[in-house]
Amino acid sequence: MIKRALLISACCGLLACGYFVWRVLDRPVQTIVVSGEPSIAERQRVEETLAALELGGILSTSLADIESRLGQMGWAREVTVRRHWPDRLEVRLHKVIPVARWGEQDYLAASGEPMQLPGRHPDLPALWAHISSPQQAMEVYRLLQLYAARQNLQIVTLTESPQGEWQVGFAGGMRLLLGARDVNSRMQRFLRAYATALRYRPEPISYADARYTSGIAVRFEMRDNDNAQLVGQIEPATQTLGIQN
Repeated sequence: MIKRALLISACCGLLACGYFVWRVLDRPVQTIVVSGEPSIAERQRVEETLAALELGGILSTSLADIESRLGQMGWAREVTVRRHWPDRLEVRLHKVIPVARWGEQDYLAASGEPMQLPGRHPDLPALWAHISSPQQAMEVYRLLQLYAARQNLQIVTLTESPQGEWQVGFAGGMRLLLGARDVNSRMQRFLRAYATALRYRPEPISYADARYTSGIAVRFEMRDNDNAQLVGQIEPATQTLGIQN
């Protein structure tokens, strides 16, 4: 009986000692370090999210809850939180790098996965599709940009109409109408015409229409010094080039 009482007393003493040590070590969190090269807007977003959480001590704070809350922001693929005793937490962001804008506010990763970002990236190409998914639109963009890069052309916009017709906008303002079918072959037909007949033309190109069976139609912009030659002409002329497949 005495041994049992001594054993219970010793256990209670150990529990009390452990609780006391825990309370001593579980110091309030004083510092949160955000790593992973966040931008100013991203850092602010993290700080605002953490400010809404009730953080306990360095040991009692649930790291899983913090990771879950930060992971819901949409612009981080993975969030890891680490304790650094005595009073510091490290939040590390493993971000998805956006490669295109999607619609008015969203962005796309290289996989075509939509995501939201706290900052703005106006230099990224803008994609939008009424029928295709973001992943399908990204595949179309990557393929067309691969072809365009061979002629030093950069796609800055790619849109799909409600009728499923694709339109490409290049840096410099030139537009290309590709339609809803045979987008691949039509793009290559335009690039052949651009390389052989259009690239070094002095007139700026307003748009090219590649929705023909075996040719493209090109509309040139009217320059100021061409006014005398285009008197009575409401719009600049459209030239059709017969570029065979």
